[in-house]
Amino acid sequence: MPPRRPRVVILVENLPVPLDRRVWLEATILRDAGWDVVVIGPRGGPGMDRLRDEIDGVTVLRYPQRVAEGLSGYLAEYLGSLVFSASWFIWARLRGPIDVIHGCNPPDLFWLFGWVGRLWGATYVFDQHDPSPELSLTKFGSRGVAGRLAHRFTLAIERASYRTASVVFSVNESCRDIALRRGRLSSDRVVVLRNTPDVATLRALVTGIRPIGRGVGYVGVMGSQDGLDVLIDAWARVVAEPDLSDVRLDLVGDGPMRAALQARVAGDRSLASSVRFHGFQPPSAYAPLLAACMIGVSPDPPTPFNDLSSMVKIMDYLAIGRGVVAFDLTETRRLGGEALVLARPATPDGLADALIGVLRDPAEAARLEQVARARIDSLTQEWEPFGTTLVREYERVRPRRT
Repeated sequence: MPPRRPRVVILVENLPVPLDRRVWLEATILRDAGWDVVVIGPRGGPGMDRLRDEIDGVTVLRYPQRVAEGLSGYLAEYLGSLVFSASWFIWARLRGPIDVIHGCNPPDLFWLFGWVGRLWGATYVFDQHDPSPELSLTKFGSRGVAGRLAHRFTLAIERASYRTASVVFSVNESCRDIALRRGRLSSDRVVVLRNTPDVATLRALVTGIRPIGRGVGYVGVMGSQDGLDVLIDAWARVVAEPDLSDVRLDLVGDGPMRAALQARVAGDRSLASSVRFHGFQPPSAYAPLLAACMIGVSPDPPTPFNDLSSMVKIMDYLAIGRGVVAFDLTETRRLGGEALVLARPATPDGLADALIGVLRDPAEAARLEQVARARIDSLTQEWEPFGTTLVREYERVRPRRT
């Protein structure tokens, strides 16, 4: 009788799978490494709405999720997600042993499943996508009773996540420093697992594609902290320029802000004629769209959360060979280097000025293209491959059963 394949349950609440590209990459890498992979997460739009799904050998178990508004809304969302996740988790456990429980934040609540799993010898892995206390400060502030309580609560559950985990995956050095300092973890328990795209695949998808006209591209989540409202404000100024009447803005992605953004654009004739919403798209579709643009944009505004975040969209732009217009954020600077055009001040007008400067200067856009390609090559040569790190750490921490 062949030996049993090791089994992992990945828990995610923030985004549906496969829209959450980091989670989907982890799931497929572990599948290829011989793991039986189950992902539990929220339902999404078309193609991600089935409660129980099998995608390329990965079992995906989904639950309905309400869109949060305000502190009370987030509490209701997280409570409901925990109950649904627990139900699917029990379902999965009844169908076989679980060796590793892989919790992805936000929120930092899946340590509860890891604590339970340790009772039967499972290992808990904490995949810290975002620093939740900084996210709390960004959304609710630090003033007032509600803001202070939210911040203290996120600090407490972050500590619980650190203490329960056998290994913590951090997306960048800033988050690793937080885990070492705030979590008081030893360095061998915190590993940087960067959101690196498949550069070779993206480049193959855009071979021979050149910018068509004067376009700006965006790919990513459309949430409250992602700055799409700032981008639309800036774009209204861009299209008001007499010599830029032919520009276009291609928005690829989905999220809770999409409906409101589309409604706003539809109500303004100049915006409606120049802004296109493409929804969630796989790389085979969004890579050519971005390659047909002169520049990529990352409108995430300066906040405690965004300053520490490594924006996946920036890596995509670099891999496709496009420069990036962005605000001045710590991790954004670390990623983009000389391929960045920093928008100053951090306002819609500042973003508009930076975009206008590139759209009026094709030679500068072409220069940034070359810089972007060199930048992504230097980064990926410096970093250990995502899959190598993930599989090595899994082999190191997974329980050995007889």
